[in-house]
Amino acid sequence: MIQNRKMRKGTRSCTACRRRKVRCIFPSEESDVCSNCDRRGSTCVPQGVSLDLNSRINDRSRQRRRVKSRHQNTQSVPQATPDGETIRGSSQFSDVLVALKGLQNRIEISLKSTRSNVPARDVVGPSRGADSIQSDRAPIMKLLDHELIGRVPEAEKEASQQVSSQRSKHNKTYSSHQPTEHAEALKGLLAALPTELEMNGIFKTKSGWWNSWRESFGLSWGDEGDSSLEVFAIRTFQTGHPALLGSLLLCFALSTGDFAKYLSSVEHWILNNDELAGSIYGLQCLMGLGLCFMSSLQPRRAWATYRKANTLLQLAGIHRTHRKSKSLDTIFWQLFSADRWVSLLIGLPYSVPENLCDLYIPPPEEESLVKFHYRHLSILTGRVIDCLQSEKSPTLSTVTGVDEKIDEITAHLPFGYLDLEQIRRCRDAKDRHTRAFRLSHVHSLRAQLYMPLFLQGAQGDKQEYSRMACVRSARTLLEAYLLLHESDPAAARTDNSIKQSAPSALTAAVIVFLNMLGYGRNDAAGAVQERAAEKVYDDGLIERTLIALYSWSEDQPCSLSGQCHATLKDLVKSSRGLHKGERREIVVPYFGKVTVDRKEGPSQAADPWLETSSGEGRLLESNADSIAAWPALYDDFFLTYSGPWTAQDDYVGGLVDNADAAAAFDWIAEPDHGFCQY
Repeated sequence: MIQNRKMRKGTRSCTACRRRKVRCIFPSEESDVCSNCDRRGSTCVPQGVSLDLNSRINDRSRQRRRVKSRHQNTQSVPQATPDGETIRGSSQFSDVLVALKGLQNRIEISLKSTRSNVPARDVVGPSRGADSIQSDRAPIMKLLDHELIGRVPEAEKEASQQVSSQRSKHNKTYSSHQPTEHAEALKGLLAALPTELEMNGIFKTKSGWWNSWRESFGLSWGDEGDSSLEVFAIRTFQTGHPALLGSLLLCFALSTGDFAKYLSSVEHWILNNDELAGSIYGLQCLMGLGLCFMSSLQPRRAWATYRKANTLLQLAGIHRTHRKSKSLDTIFWQLFSADRWVSLLIGLPYSVPENLCDLYIPPPEEESLVKFHYRHLSILTGRVIDCLQSEKSPTLSTVTGVDEKIDEITAHLPFGYLDLEQIRRCRDAKDRHTRAFRLSHVHSLRAQLYMPLFLQGAQGDKQEYSRMACVRSARTLLEAYLLLHESDPAAARTDNSIKQSAPSALTAAVIVFLNMLGYGRNDAAGAVQERAAEKVYDDGLIERTLIALYSWSEDQPCSLSGQCHATLKDLVKSSRGLHKGERREIVVPYFGKVTVDRKEGPSQAADPWLETSSGEGRLLESNADSIAAWPALYDDFFLTYSGPWTAQDDYVGGLVDNADAAAAFDWIAEPDHGFCQY
């Protein structure tokens, strides 16, 4: 029997660690598997042991691991609820607990090892190494790295790239020898985890959104094999990357709606650490963090988060080189699109200059049609922002030019792909979901593109065309969202990608609502009958939108969907039940409040269709108090905005008597502690 070379007496080390030239650490004296082999899932063969014993050692170690896992599952998973009942986790949840325990052990070993050699420095921030920039466009680099000066031979250059690639892969592997700041970050993030009982409850009843969310954002979280949130949690604890753990906390926040509990830790340990935030896992975490900020009514932080994420992309040169890697390409387009989406929604400039980025999009025959369409619309979102935020009001020719580009990109989709009736008849739920979102994306851009012309009023044929184009797109947008909701209400309530669409649905509903009131319209005498039929349909459309928003809120009034529902409901109530000389304040999510006034004095003649309405209004009877039918269409209703975008200095003080309004302003009044209180 052939033996390995003997070791010095008293030395304990395995063959794998010796071959890799890393320190071999056993968690305890009784352990048969070192930390490195346990993390890799490989066989731990002590030096000096016969090579013929490898298979037997492997079988014995696996058997011990199974016994240990079974024992921990028996001891820790069954727990008592406040009602005296016990909850038992699945075998998969026992794997979560085993992986979590392993991560805690590695953190403890890392902290002890570091403190015994180097004084601990409890610092959260960028790496203390050399501050470098990944760019060959700086003037000094242009001089020193030009082809006239000299180039590295191609063979040597390829070898250098392979070495750097191997180093980057090695750096992504987190062993028990973590730098102090990473171990401290892991320890701080683990402290924010829910209890085992709460975690098991989340996995069982509140993680149904996982698959649809990952499909919507192109596997931004986890690998393709992470079929459930529970599997993702196992891989997170086994990998031990702080940014992955931060993403897991964001998942718990989305599952429970308790953003104040989880977001602060992610913001402290990931967002404020450029070294962690600038990694692939870190950029994916920032993508989710921005979405969570939007869901928790903190748009300013979401905008700043995406701005920082795109800054880190540019510092690493990814804005030019992202096509070299599929994962980099995915995260670049996600952050590029998210920056424009948030900027459009809250009316601020986008941060990524298009002319300095590699924005090549493969043709439809080389790329997914949906991805091709989505990325082109992300670029065109910048053109819509330019129209909305221009100092001068856009002209019809500018608006129609952008609209034609949207049509040109949409023409690449199959015939009838965005036809609403065909989408309704689609039996494949996943395909129906994707097509409805593509339809809503197109008409969301169109509605907001024509909005400046909608607000100019119908002073001629051009203005009337623009106004009606805006209203038609708003209607189609609502119909697409209602299709997603009404085809499967239970799934829509747990789908976070649908909940994120609540502000867009609110914007479209307000456009339709103002059109019903006659704002900016100059109707001919023969159009009265046509408008009556149109208003009946729009009335039902807004009613269904209110029901959908209320359902998405899941009985949480302070959620994003709950706030959008309350705003639309109060706006409709004001127009129906407001008497002359009365005033009502409406809180608008993200933006402050709008005051609705009905002035004293004579008003125009009532709308004939509205005169025939009597009894209780249909619009709110499903989820609100009974409200009288619309009294008439008056020209004495006025909307006045007050908030952070006005010149007033006391916009926060005016909300003291309104608890809901004051809560909506938490992110303005307290920039360092901007969590909405639930």
